[in-house]
Amino acid sequence: MLTAGMACVQDLGRPGLGHLGVAENGASDGWSAQLANVLVGNPAGGPLIEITGSELTLTASADLLLAVTGATPHVLVGGARQPAWETLVVPAGRTVTVPAPQRGLRSYLAVNGRIDVSPVLGSVAPDRLLGTGRILRSGDSVTVTSAFHGLDHPHLRIPVFRLGAQRRAATQPLLVETTAGPDAHEFPDLAGTGLDGEYEVSVQSDAIGLRLLGPTPRRSTAHEILSRGVPVGAIEVPPAGGLLLLLRGRLVTAGYPVVGVATLTSIDELGQAQPGDKIRFALVDALRARQAHLRRRVELDALAARVRNALTSVGLEASLNPF
Repeated sequence: MLTAGMACVQDLGRPGLGHLGVAENGASDGWSAQLANVLVGNPAGGPLIEITGSELTLTASADLLLAVTGATPHVLVGGARQPAWETLVVPAGRTVTVPAPQRGLRSYLAVNGRIDVSPVLGSVAPDRLLGTGRILRSGDSVTVTSAFHGLDHPHLRIPVFRLGAQRRAATQPLLVETTAGPDAHEFPDLAGTGLDGEYEVSVQSDAIGLRLLGPTPRRSTAHEILSRGVPVGAIEVPPAGGLLLLLRGRLVTAGYPVVGVATLTSIDELGQAQPGDKIRFALVDALRARQAHLRRRVELDALAARVRNALTSVGLEASLNPF
């Protein structure tokens, strides 16, 4: 690892452990992380490298099957520009650079095989409260166990894969779909149309949640809410004004009224939000939210099938699903 920037070994976190007081954490943009893994023949939820708002440069000590998704516009392999969101063959000795993004915040680098990091409670995701996680620093080495031993095109020398992973178009303002929250009835001005107005992501934002600057919904009651469990994606109205939108690093309890809950697809898109970005909300029902999530699962399965066929056709079936 020549330069690490802000990078860590990451996966999809520890969902389902809230009753133990354990936050979910995991990749802030879970969709991009899953696509990166699938592009190199790994299980969608396997460990990979998450890079936040910075550049990462590494030198391959062995031949690699690699993919980069998320915010970065492209990848440099040996100084030559290569496409992000595609499967790349990187010969041993080549330098790989993932540039810092100009739009969006997080990029994901997946390498075929198993990254040598021990899981805690079933995950390698960093968690400050648990004291776990592999934070990468310049000069570090990352060990990967893989059955991939290189691939050579007889004429071009470098094989080319074009597997059609769909990159989301970055839009401003970002439209966040949300279902009604448990306390929506305490905000009569919402009138069933959802949160109105435009919000700006504050610099006081991180993987725990986004502080959103903008209109504060008027609440019809002043009673306190006892701390209770809150889901990832909860949209809270704090007394200081604006909104708080909780992401995957959120603590499992909170005591502010929840007017809405962002959908699973929107939560991944919010993982790319950076200070200064603009956000608007659109209220949807639970059926539409589930349908959007199922469409993404179908898309992911279709991509996995294309990758499996492509790698098998060039004799790399041993590299598939290495865990």
